[in-house]
Amino acid sequence: MANWNNLSPDELYLQFYTLGHRERLSFFDTYIRSNPYIGTKEKNEMAIDHLLALFEIGKYEKFLYEVDALIEFVVEENIYQHNGEDAFRLLLFKKAAAHYNLEELEASKSILFQLKKMDGSNNLYSQFIRRIEQHKGIWQSPFWQSMVVIGFAFSFIIYLLDIFIFEPFVFRWHETVSLLCVSSMTVSGLLLAGLGVSYLRSKW
Repeated sequence: MANWNNLSPDELYLQFYTLGHRERLSFFDTYIRSNPYIGTKEKNEMAIDHLLALFEIGKYEKFLYEVDALIEFVVEENIYQHNGEDAFRLLLFKKAAAHYNLEELEASKSILFQLKKMDGSNNLYSQFIRRIEQHKGIWQSPFWQSMVVIGFAFSFIIYLLDIFIFEPFVFRWHETVSLLCVSSMTVSGLLLAGLGVSYLRSKW
């Protein structure tokens, strides 16, 4: 444990902001987190920047592990601004971005919709939501997934009708119904292949 009596809180604060993101993490844990002599305002400011440093170097899992507690703290302590930005919305947005970077798209989109309700004038949230939709691709679209299922189900029903009704009893319609069945199967198969290609492209 550091000897707090030999360390100036002001110097620690200034030194923290001369460091890069990686260096801030170990410096904060060693000299800031448990230091009883650093003012509350300064410690809160560094705590937020420590968390943002986790995000910036790509430690998204650790960032998400810690961010909720800090968001709650920001609300309870009425910390409105951080470096000129709304502290609450800043952390929420970074949380959404962390989920996005971990391919947790629905979690990210849910947070962005919350942010959009808070500040509908910020186009960044809408742009990010559109980016998520584009990233997901049509393979994740419930509509097109449903169309594939319906297409194959329709083909199967037509096939059964052809075997048990049209071919034995109404043969003149047999060729037309068979063509309809094959066409439906072909369209459904092509759509399924398209969804598969969309899925693979989203993983590249």
